[in-house]
Amino acid sequence: MAKSLFKTSGSTISSVSTVVGITFVLLLVGVLLTVLLLGKSLSNHYRGQVVVQLMLIDEATESEILSFKKRLEGERFTSAVSYTSKEEAAEMMEEELGEEFVDFLGYNPLPASLDVKLNAGFNPTEGLENLIGEWRQNDLVSEVVYQKDLLQQMNANLSKWTLALSIIGGLLLIIAIVLIVNTIELAIFSQRFLIKSMQLVGATHWFIQRPFLRRGLWYGFVSAVFALLILFGVLFYLREEFSYVIEILKQNNRLLLLCGGVMAVGLLISWLATAFAVRRFVRLEASKLY
Repeated sequence: MAKSLFKTSGSTISSVSTVVGITFVLLLVGVLLTVLLLGKSLSNHYRGQVVVQLMLIDEATESEILSFKKRLEGERFTSAVSYTSKEEAAEMMEEELGEEFVDFLGYNPLPASLDVKLNAGFNPTEGLENLIGEWRQNDLVSEVVYQKDLLQQMNANLSKWTLALSIIGGLLLIIAIVLIVNTIELAIFSQRFLIKSMQLVGATHWFIQRPFLRRGLWYGFVSAVFALLILFGVLFYLREEFSYVIEILKQNNRLLLLCGGVMAVGLLISWLATAFAVRRFVRLEASKLY
């Protein structure tokens, strides 16, 4: 009898329409997850471009500088540290100016420096000032140079975009949940009399819900597969225009996160929506079924 719950008249049409409805909702979820993954990637990219320049004293020896550089490279907040000697700094300055100023001045006024590139996961707003204070106390450092105003503006903009995406994502997720719940509830609505009949002959709540829950999970799985196929099909068709999007999604297992996210939302919400809908009709009085 459990297998016959979905074999009533019109069940095939109901199943197809349910899968189609959930597919389009999950496609919306997939687009949202893609935007969130791209936003996170861009945020990490810009945070990873923050560079702090440590100007070194002239008395610093090569061994002291290399030891300091190695210590900085081992810190959790750094992604890369590059060393520029006094001679290299002079050469770069002469290339920019187009003339040799060292011969004119008779000495090289430019100090050696260490360029510290911060890790993308490091929050400059909270910890950078403390780091700069520590570096300024170092005997090898004469001055610390970084673009404070630009960094603050960048953090402010990233925070605004993150908040905006979070709000939009939350609203779209709520809409997706409501749509999936309504779609599955409409699919089960046509079988409300069968549910009540089984309940009247002594079937337990779990016995009644079990086949519906299995079918709900199947709806979620099939819809998630279709949604991902459509999403990847669109990206493949527009691969030249959105090549940068595809490249970002290929990095750091983002494709797996996208597929897993859409699949998880499809299965979880479909299961919960089915359980909610069946329980509602189980508890509904017979006089209110009409």
